[in-house]
Amino acid sequence: MRVLSIGNLNMDIYVKVRELPRPDEAVEATEHYIDGGGSAANFAVAIRRLGAEASFLGAVGEDEVGERLLAGLEEAGVHVGWVKAVPGAPTGVVVVVLGIDGSKRMIAYRGANLDLAPDDVSPEAVESVDHVHLATGRLEIVERGVSLARAMGRSTSLDGGSALARRGLDEIREAVDGVDVMFLNLVEAHALTGLHEPLEAARKVMRGLNVGEVVVTMGDGGALALERRGHMHVPAFKVEPVDTTGAGDVFAAAYVYGWLKNLEQRTRLLMANAAAAIKVTRRGARSSPTLGEVLGLLGRHGHEIKF
Repeated sequence: MRVLSIGNLNMDIYVKVRELPRPDEAVEATEHYIDGGGSAANFAVAIRRLGAEASFLGAVGEDEVGERLLAGLEEAGVHVGWVKAVPGAPTGVVVVVLGIDGSKRMIAYRGANLDLAPDDVSPEAVESVDHVHLATGRLEIVERGVSLARAMGRSTSLDGGSALARRGLDEIREAVDGVDVMFLNLVEAHALTGLHEPLEAARKVMRGLNVGEVVVTMGDGGALALERRGHMHVPAFKVEPVDTTGAGDVFAAAYVYGWLKNLEQRTRLLMANAAAAIKVTRRGARSSPTLGEVLGLLGRHGHEIKF
């Protein structure tokens, strides 16, 4: 099982606060730490820990931050041979402001990420894998990745975030044509469809786009998946959140892993919810669980999964 993840790579700088500062006001942080980030890179690390072969395709600056991030991916077992180094452009940085309840607010400086061009998504990179995951809101990158994957008979998944969702169904229709699994959270589902009820939003996406499956994550409300033949909702596992950054990326990685293993829809949702639940109890976007940890949590809740 070989998976290519395409999108951003960032250095995440975390500060945890009890309250947000008002204009011209300073507040004390209760915690501070630094970790690798970027949705596509987080996904690659997460699916590698579950047992897949993972490659990352993105862009970094020729700087110390970029070197550190690439070394971290390699240490996690992720292939980085498709990464583009951009002279003169700084590597992307994201400041993550965490609340005491684990909620997050993010300020992103994209840097070298914006220098990733459609032609950088090469046929050789896509041909080398079985599945392509696109974690980017840049429509031209999505279109390039999806079209190459379709031409080569590779399956695809898409987590375009709010940047893609804000464009609306009509604008993204051609670019996402043929995507196998599309991930949205509640905010993105509303932005894309104008509907607040997640199942109705997912149904509108299925009517408006040629995608095989729509998955909507709902935080502590669990997640639902909709295919042409029906839908399934699975509640979330109850945990005390520490840091929710990257939980959606971990969820997507576990879901895609189950999808590639041909597990049934309910089982895929259980695996993904369990992986995300473990992640939110840990600091940093890259603190994703191993397959053994996911199966262990499921087993403690009476769910046995056989591959």
